[in-house]
Amino acid sequence: MKLQASHLISGLLALALVALSLSFTSGTAQASSSYSSYVTSYTLKVRSKASTHYRTLRTLNMGNKVTVTSKYGKYSRIKYGNTTGYVQTQHLSRSKYKSYSAYVTSYTLKVRSKASVHYSTKRTLNMANKVTVLGKGNKYALIKYGSTTGYVQNIHLNKSKFKSLSAYVTSYTLKVRSAASVHYTLQSTLAMGNKVTVLGKGNKYALISYGGKTGYVQNIHLNSQAFRSYNAYVTSNTLKIRDNASVHYTTRLIMAVNNRVTVTGKGNKYAQVKFGNITGYVQAKYLTTTQPAAYGNQPTDPPVTDGSQFGLDISHYQNDAGKGQIDFNAIKQDGNSFIIAKASEGGGTDGTFVGNAVGAHNAGLTVNAYHFFRATDVAGAQNEANVFSNQIRTANAQGAPIHYLFIDVETQNGVDKDTLTNNVIAFLNQMRANGFNQLGIYSNLYFFNTYINLPNIVNSQAGQSKLLIWLSRYRGQETNQGPGANFDVDIWQYTSSGSSSGIIGAVDKNIWYYTVNGL
Repeated sequence: MKLQASHLISGLLALALVALSLSFTSGTAQASSSYSSYVTSYTLKVRSKASTHYRTLRTLNMGNKVTVTSKYGKYSRIKYGNTTGYVQTQHLSRSKYKSYSAYVTSYTLKVRSKASVHYSTKRTLNMANKVTVLGKGNKYALIKYGSTTGYVQNIHLNKSKFKSLSAYVTSYTLKVRSAASVHYTLQSTLAMGNKVTVLGKGNKYALISYGGKTGYVQNIHLNSQAFRSYNAYVTSNTLKIRDNASVHYTTRLIMAVNNRVTVTGKGNKYAQVKFGNITGYVQAKYLTTTQPAAYGNQPTDPPVTDGSQFGLDISHYQNDAGKGQIDFNAIKQDGNSFIIAKASEGGGTDGTFVGNAVGAHNAGLTVNAYHFFRATDVAGAQNEANVFSNQIRTANAQGAPIHYLFIDVETQNGVDKDTLTNNVIAFLNQMRANGFNQLGIYSNLYFFNTYINLPNIVNSQAGQSKLLIWLSRYRGQETNQGPGANFDVDIWQYTSSGSSSGIIGAVDKNIWYYTVNGL
């Protein structure tokens, strides 16, 4: 009986030992074939045993590739290089993180050595920089930029590249800085209307490209729509065009009432304008979109015929008003086809004539000239014709062909009607003797009919090229009828208070009707 009991106890002990052995096996390791995995957490500690209570052998980083040799509950036994130890399984993935490109959306973005603001900055990225995302956690992403690998905050990355767009400066001036703050270096200054390319945009600043340079400007001074320019008229006789939008800047030009400008931008107080080839800033309150009425009820819309053309007559007075500047390109763009420039008066010359003739010709305007007549006798008339002829030759030598030449007869010069008439004829004959045959005569209606014998002058030129009649007639008399009001004149000066782009102050305006051998 004792022997049987002994055998039974021995059997039970054996079974207990087997069960205990099986129990330890299931809790220690699960055998399996090894496989590769990748670290998904920012850092991962490799411990000597499967518990946080054991010492750390080394620390892995996001994206590191390890070999899993077995699993133990929540832990995996891994091998990394020459290190073998245990890591938490939840921070491993059999699939390698699929890298992708992303773009920086913040003004600057610090790349740190670890996923925390407490770690050192390896480098600083700028808005729109393209990076490769190698891994991503809840707050930080592991990125590569050039040769630098590190961690940045996720919220400042976007998979989609900012879609660049064009924008226009709306402020008088706009400072471009090296970074998104007024404390950074000023790289350049833009002007109202400048077109830029926006490469990125934050809450307050935009990253822009202009003229091959990039920098940051404040968003509020950009608009995606270009300013729609329009014409305006000056309402002040002393409106200054300045270099910038302040009375403290240099005056480039002084304009007069009725001058027409093109408004290319506008702020609260100043408008950016173009007047001829000059661009600058004027006080906006002195501009109106409604053209002021002409002075003295002078006609502003003369009768137009087939082939008629508009033009101006000028002298040193226009140069003086513009401080030497006349913009002939602006005159041309304003709808004018010709000028009649003063070349001489009496025995003297207009010092601006040759320059005006060359400038007008280069702008594509037909150039004509006039001489203000002062002679009291035939010899004086011939001398004045020679002075006038020399001026024309000088302009020709400078590359400015002169078409019609006019004698301007507006003063009696202390002689009677017959003497003045003979003196005019002597002047015209001398001009023809000097080789100039496209001639004309200028005066007003009253002078033509009272102080000279126009029919005798015209008859004296019979058999020659037609002597053109240039009539000054305004003050509301909207007609181009000439002397005696019985025939049409060839050129009509219809206002003495006109305005034109390119000229400061009032200017005489004309319409040219004569077409045969004309312009």
